Order: sequence, then C-alpha cells, then structure tokens
Amino acid sequence: MAFAYSILTEITTIAAATAAVYTNPAGTKAYIRTIILYNGNTTTETVMLWNVPDNTGAVGTAGATNKFYEQEIAPNQTVFIEFAAPGLILEDENDTIQADADTASKVTIQIMGATE
Repeated sequence: MAFAYSILTEITTIAAATAAVYTNPAGTKAYIRTIILYNGNTTTETVMLWNVPDNTGAVGTAGATNKFYEQEIAPNQTVFIEFAAPGLILEDENDTIQADADTASKVTIQIMGATE
C-alpha cells in the first residue's frame, strides 16, 4: 500500500491547557509520520503529546495511559518526532492528537502523514 504523505495540520500554536491539535475526520484512517515542534519562547517549554482514542464517538480525554511524549524544548529549538511506516494510526472519527505546553502560543506544531 503506497501513501502520498502530506501536511495534515498547518503550523499552529499549542495552548497552555490540553487540547486537540489534530482530530481524525469521519470515514478516514490517518497515519501520522512526523510531528514538528518549535519553541519560539525565550524560556524552556515542556511539551506533552497524547494519542487519545475517541470516547463513544466523541473526542476523548488525555491521560497517563495515552501520553506518548513529554520533553523540555529549549528556546528557538526545533524537534522532529518521526514514526516508522506506516506511522501512528488514528482509525476512528474523533481520535485525536492532543498537546499542552507551559505557555500558550509559544510552541508551534505541525503534523504530517497520510490519510485513506
């Protein structure tokens, strides 16, 4: 199976409260291959990411059992998180990638992958 990998989310900022940065649409399977994070703040930011399954069709809640990333990112540092093929798979409507940072609107995120 060949995929045409592309941008799944445009560059956006991460909030200081846990929130979805990618929500899988209905009838779609998403394959997350790369997540790019950039800290534009003058201080170190801790960034956390969760792969949250849907909750009976609604957006689920981030928690200890679905966190997959927590890292301090230095000022002006870019971090690439890459997943081996086929990638991190989101199968159901409202499966989400959720994110949180210490300070709102200082860390940006972009997600790349494929959908089918």
